[in-house]
This record gives sequence, structure tokens and C-alpha cells, in this order.
Amino acid sequence: MWDPIGIKDEPKAQSEYDGYIGDVYKLLIGGASDLEITERLLYIVRETMRLEKAAAADMGETVSALRNIHLPPHAD
Repeated sequence: MWDPIGIKDEPKAQSEYDGYIGDVYKLLIGGASDLEITERLLYIVRETMRLEKAAAADMGETVSALRNIHLPPHAD
């Protein structure tokens, strides 16, 4: 589970990451590569959350989990 700021067990913070879903969803349905998704996640973590020490290797499990989500076919 992607939880860069460690809030998964905090009941009042369950919607904390919701604002990032749209961009990641667009990448997934648009056929983005794993590298493109990794770069977006890194941008979110480094620039928005200010966790500068985050690395691409930290995103591998999350990208794999995202790839396992069954998404509807993209319609243009």
C-alpha cells in the first residue's frame, strides 16, 4: 500500500491521498509506462509532500499494485 507519510491507520486522514488519484488514473488508462507512473509518484512525494529522499525503488511495489487493478478499457 502506498502510504508515504504513514497515515494508513489514522481514521481522520483516510482521504489524504484522494487528490492524487486523478493524475495516476489518467496515466494508467492512457497506457503510461511503469517509468512514467513512477516519475509521477515521485513528483507527488518529493514536491507535494516534501519527502526529498524518496527514490524510484520505493515506488516499485505501488506501481505493481496499480497494474493489478482491473480498469475499464479506455474510450477516446
